Amino acid sequence: MSLNLNSMKTPEYREEWMRRVAPASLRGVFDHLPGVMFFAKDLAGRFTMANLAFAQRCGCADEASLLGKTDADIFPPELAAAFKKKDLQICQTGQPLPRIIELFPNESGEHVWYETTKLPLFDAEGKACGVCGTVRSYVGTKALLEPFLQVEAAAEFIKDNLGSPLNIDKLAKLTGMSVRQFERKFHKAYQMSPRAYLVRMRVAAASDLLRTSGLRPSEIAHQTGFYDASDFSRQFRRAMKVSPTEYRRG
Repeated sequence: MSLNLNSMKTPEYREEWMRRVAPASLRGVFDHLPGVMFFAKDLAGRFTMANLAFAQRCGCADEASLLGKTDADIFPPELAAAFKKKDLQICQTGQPLPRIIELFPNESGEHVWYETTKLPLFDAEGKACGVCGTVRSYVGTKALLEPFLQVEAAAEFIKDNLGSPLNIDKLAKLTGMSVRQFERKFHKAYQMSPRAYLVRMRVAAASDLLRTSGLRPSEIAHQTGFYDASDFSRQFRRAMKVSPTEYRRG
């Protein structure tokens, strides 16, 4: 079946596509997110979906072994009661509860602090039909964020000064690090050098202007810090795999 790319932009096509997508195929993404446990429950509190990490944390060999069970079947009464209370609140209000810090069993069965985000699930009529959520180690989350926090001032400075030449010494001073330490920490956080990050931010800004303005490529190149229109086109194609003109037409 061939798809009309223009029709994909219409709300009608999206609704048709959403009806065809099997929920389990979307759930599968959670099996590939390191450090993230995922679950979903119906209104009766029975587990209807979970990734392998969550199922195993609940003492089950796989997702199939967990399905149909409730928190009361798995966790101590005080934890099960706390989970149920929040689930009812979410279903009654239709509002998510992001980044809750609550007790959850670790690998050894000890109750330690975890970061949980819970969201309501709705049926085709728009009525709440359950909840879904993710659970992550609070300590682990802090550890993941730490590299970004250490170089955040430099990353923000780069985004706010796209037209300026890259000054590694100045960026290092903003973070209170030596140049060598700064470059190592920045690469750990963003998996790229400060220079590559600057180019990526310039391309992102140029993409916005291509979509929302009638500016010529040379004008966009000037506004976003590229050397000239030729440099802009070359760097944009390298990052986006299409030319600025093709991107604007698409």
